[in-house]
Amino acid sequence: MQIFNCGSDFPHNPGEYCTPIVRDCYFISCFSTPFLYEVEGEMIGGNAGDILIMPPGTLIYHGPRERTECFVNDWIYIDGEDFRSLLEKYPLPLGRAFHVGDVLLLKKCIARIEEEQLLKRPGFEELTNAMMTETLISLHRRFRQQRDLDSPKMRIGVAREAFLRQPEKDWSLQEMADVAKYSVSRFCALYYQEHGCSPKADLLEHRLELAKQMLIYNDCTITEVSERCGFKSIYYFSKYFKEKEGCTPSEYRKYIKVEH
Repeated sequence: MQIFNCGSDFPHNPGEYCTPIVRDCYFISCFSTPFLYEVEGEMIGGNAGDILIMPPGTLIYHGPRERTECFVNDWIYIDGEDFRSLLEKYPLPLGRAFHVGDVLLLKKCIARIEEEQLLKRPGFEELTNAMMTETLISLHRRFRQQRDLDSPKMRIGVAREAFLRQPEKDWSLQEMADVAKYSVSRFCALYYQEHGCSPKADLLEHRLELAKQMLIYNDCTITEVSERCGFKSIYYFSKYFKEKEGCTPSEYRKYIKVEH
């Protein structure tokens, strides 16, 4: 790998943008502040903690969100066959900002590389190569992890876990969708696709199963069971229970306890 230049916690004056430049090497930066960067003539917003990798031959131009603000970033210009092979094996987004959930991962690496480049102690080239290799692999792993966490399956699962963990709460579809970070219509469509039923139906089924367990193994009153399981009223609980089980909660408790 060939490191051309690098800098850590690099401060810029309020409103200052970097000088627009096209390089024949990779530019990698992590930003400590919100920023704007240019891609094909369009200015795009990035957030604090984001990472930006610009490939060779692309314009490098970025700065603060507001002209009255400053921005701080850590950056490195790097290239070489080893580096390119590493990016092919452990790909990361190029030309657009991305987040990996660890704002210090790249920052620490660049700071250490900057120190090694400055002091040039024995073995510094091998050490910086090793540090860059480890960091790129870690970035790749964390990026994939973040992407998986943001997948529809994962987001639906997080919402389902939330409302099944709190069955006593009067969950609205909007509240469920908010947990998954979807609109209500999108959430319901994805939920049915994943579980074959609506989220409300799934929650009702869970409440019913929980109520059955409480009726068998708990001495709570029918009213208490109804409330703890999130049914709107004891009347609704009894009606729904009988529709599904063919008997009332009281009868179910009596019959099942006799069998046990």
